[in-house]
Amino acid sequence: MMEFNFNTFFGYENEINSLKDQVLIYGFAGIIFTLLGLIFIAVLLRKIGFNAVNSFVINPLMLALGLTLLTAILPTIVFYVVASNVSSVKIVYSWITIFLGMLLFVMFNLEMIKSFFKEFGKMTEQEEFRNRKR
Repeated sequence: MMEFNFNTFFGYENEINSLKDQVLIYGFAGIIFTLLGLIFIAVLLRKIGFNAVNSFVINPLMLALGLTLLTAILPTIVFYVVASNVSSVKIVYSWITIFLGMLLFVMFNLEMIKSFFKEFGKMTEQEEFRNRKR
C-alpha cells in the first residue's frame, strides 16, 4: 500500500531541501514572473481579439496568482522564522495549497469579483467627475 508523505515531492525532495533560502527566492520570483508572462499573453490575446479567453482564463489566473502572492507571505514567514525546522518541501506544498485555494475561490466567485471591479470603476469615475476643475 502506497501512502502520501509530505516530505516527498516527486523524487525532487533532496534537491528542494538542499536549496534552503533559494526556495523562497525561486518561489516568489516564479509567481511574479508567471504574472508578467500572463500579462504579456493577455496583451497579445487582446490585440488578436480573444477577449473571452482573457476574461475567463487569463484574468482569473492572474488574480489567483496575485492573491497567492499576498496570502503566501504570512505562512512563509511563520514557517521560516517561527518553525525553522520545517522543510522546504512543506513550504512548497503550502504555496501549492494556497494557490489551489485561491484559484477555486476566484473560479467560484468570478462573476461577483467582476461586478465588484465594475462598481469600483463607476465610483472612481463619479469621484473624478465631481472633483474636476470647473
